[in-house]
Order: sequence, then C-alpha cells, then structure tokens
Amino acid sequence: MSRVVLAFIVLGARFLVRWFRDRARIRSQFEDIERALPDAVDLLRLATHTGFSVHQLVGEVLASLPAPIAPAFVEVQRRVDCGVRLGDALDALEMLGEAAHPLLAAVRSTAFDGTPLLPALERVAVDSRMIRRRRAEQLARRLPVVLLLPLVLCVLPAFALLAVVPLIAASLGALSL
Repeated sequence: MSRVVLAFIVLGARFLVRWFRDRARIRSQFEDIERALPDAVDLLRLATHTGFSVHQLVGEVLASLPAPIAPAFVEVQRRVDCGVRLGDALDALEMLGEAAHPLLAAVRSTAFDGTPLLPALERVAVDSRMIRRRRAEQLARRLPVVLLLPLVLCVLPAFALLAVVPLIAASLGALSL
C-alpha cells in the first residue's frame, strides 16, 4: 500500500516538475520575442523606407531578423512560396504571441486593404519600444528585492565578523577575572 502511494507521489512530483519547467521555457521564449520585437519592427520600418513593398518586405529582411522572431517570418515566406496569399500567410505570425498582434495587424491591413505601411509600422515601433522600456523598468525595480537575500546571507555576516567580533574580543581581553 505504501509503495503505491509513494509511486503516485513520485509520478505527481515528476508531472509538476515537468509542467513548471515547460511553463518557464514558454514564458522565457515569449519574453525573448517581446525583447526582440522592437528591433524587428525597426528593421521592417527601415526596409519600408527604402521602398520595398509589403510583398517584398518579408523576403528582404528575413536574413537580418532577430533570432526569436525569424522562425515566424521563415514560415510566412515558406507559405508565400507555396502560393498562399501574403495576407493569409501572415497567420504564421500568430506563433509570436500577444506582443506581435499590433505588427500583424499593421502588415495584414496593408496586405489586404492597401493602407500605407510606414505610419502603421512607426506606431507599432513606438509602442513596442515603450513596452520593452516598461519591462526593463519593472525588472530594475525588482533588483533590490532580489539582492536582499545575498546581502543578508553574505555581506552582513562578513560585516559582523570584521567589525563586531574584534570589538568583543578586545572587550573580553580587557576584562579582569
């Protein structure tokens, strides 16, 4: 009976560890995408400034895209090469998650409706940079809390050993018994 319970506990623990590890990996991937997105949008914006149309844009900037963003655009290019319309092939950008929805909406609007791409990309670039800046500020505000444990465990005991212990030793030496 106890072996069965122990087996269930071990299996449950393995499941939880795997679940937490997968969840952390997915969160890390989306954070990498969120950090790289402003650079990708700026690259698309620069390519648009040079005169590329929305149909030429994906193929031209593919080699220069940041690593977390590139697989989604490779999939878009693969779909376009297979004969899918660009507006429909842009569904592959959904794999980038929630952070890429403004970029997807801007490019899709241009592909389907013919709206100007440059103003939309400039707006998306500003918004994505603001999101990245807010995230960096949030991490900077968390830094003192994260550093509290090393401070308490390392610096304060060292201070006590270097400042308080010699005072106590000198006081004990001065006592006459």
